[in-house]
Amino acid sequence: MDMEIITKGGLLIRGVFALIIGILCFVVPVSMEWVIAYLVGIFLLVISIVMGGISISSEYPPLHRWGTFLLSVIGVIIAILIFVSPIWLIVVMTFLVALWLIVTGIADVIFAAAMKGAPHRFLLWIAGFIAIIFGLLIAVVPFPTKGALVVVIIIGIFGIIYGIISIVAGLLMKKDDAIIAVSV
Repeated sequence: MDMEIITKGGLLIRGVFALIIGILCFVVPVSMEWVIAYLVGIFLLVISIVMGGISISSEYPPLHRWGTFLLSVIGVIIAILIFVSPIWLIVVMTFLVALWLIVTGIADVIFAAAMKGAPHRFLLWIAGFIAIIFGLLIAVVPFPTKGALVVVIIIGIFGIIYGIISIVAGLLMKKDDAIIAVSV
């Protein structure tokens, strides 16, 4: 069982971050494609190298260490492929973003349904449905030429709307309020 706790500060941070990304997607849309691709590549490279180092120095049985080491090598290879051809990641990432939006939207709708009487319940419900709609829109965009730019614009629209709604919902929460979601 996993627990997720959403606090006032968490909603505000999520909202501000989404709003900043949304604005950047409109100000520099073509650059955002490449920025996102390279940030993912850098993140994957660093995490994979750290994971590889941990697997080599670990005291776990050899089978566990080699499995982790193999995953880190695969991560480094994927990171190198991203640096060589970022468009590859942009196309794959488009599908992953669509999936993430749909899952996030469903989670927000479930959270809203579970929060009987909360003043921001309706806003989370709206944010959830917006996430689902944008996820579905991104999933059907033509690839890879102009589709990636359309995806950045859609992410920008989503980021601005989702960010504003999350900020308002966070501002409506009381200081000690928290939403605890348990998933199986």
